[in-house]
Amino acid sequence: MGAQGTTTGRADVRERDDTAPLPAPLRDDPPRSGEWDPVGGLHAPAEAPLQLEPPPGPPVPQTRRPVPRTVWFFVVVGVLIVAMGLSAGFVIRALGDANPFKNGLVTQQTVDRSGPAVLKAVNDLGTFQAASGYYEVVIDVEHRTDHVPSFLSGSRILFVAAGNVDVSVDLASLGSGAVTVNKDRTAATITLPKPKLAPARLDLGRSYVYSQEQGLVDHLRGGSAQDMKEVYDLSTRRLDEAARQSGELTTRAETNTRTMLQGLLHSLGYSDVTVTFR
Repeated sequence: MGAQGTTTGRADVRERDDTAPLPAPLRDDPPRSGEWDPVGGLHAPAEAPLQLEPPPGPPVPQTRRPVPRTVWFFVVVGVLIVAMGLSAGFVIRALGDANPFKNGLVTQQTVDRSGPAVLKAVNDLGTFQAASGYYEVVIDVEHRTDHVPSFLSGSRILFVAAGNVDVSVDLASLGSGAVTVNKDRTAATITLPKPKLAPARLDLGRSYVYSQEQGLVDHLRGGSAQDMKEVYDLSTRRLDEAARQSGELTTRAETNTRTMLQGLLHSLGYSDVTVTFR
């Protein structure tokens, strides 16, 4: 009895040792929520993300900043100006293309019915033309209208003006004491007035219009003739100013007059000739 009890106790111990629990296998993937983890036990469920609910009521509309009326006004004005400019250019181009004289459909003939020239007066000059200067100047004249675009009203012209300015010495105004000679008649002294500049003479053969621009109103009005008269007058004034400011013409006139008189009196036997200007 005792031996059987001992044997039975040992068998229970052996069976208890043979049925020991095996180690838990390693897992590569993390345990899911609520699943038993052999290592860490029961895995706690993950917290759900916090969701915010919109406030009750209708959605609030987003307001935009309104565009000022001044901006719209200038935009409309700019669009109108551009449209008017394009329309005016198209109309002018169409009228130019439809011109029968330009296309050669209608030819023009020039008939000269001018009468003969009549001599009205003769003037005795008594002056010695001592020198002449040739000048050129660029005339830039522009007419503007306030607050109106140039393609509607206004004109501009570039004119290359060429002309001559003469300088002469008045010999007819010499008095009795203007010429003095010595007793031997070998020396003479002549006193003359200073040379004077004549008004500039515009040379239309060498002058020309470089460029000319006209607005629609000026083009329809046909004011080119009046504009050219203004350009001619301004060109003459600019040529006169250029001749007066340089002073080269008057100096050359004194030199030429002195040389002419000295050569004339030397041929008459005067060896010493003095010419002065006052």
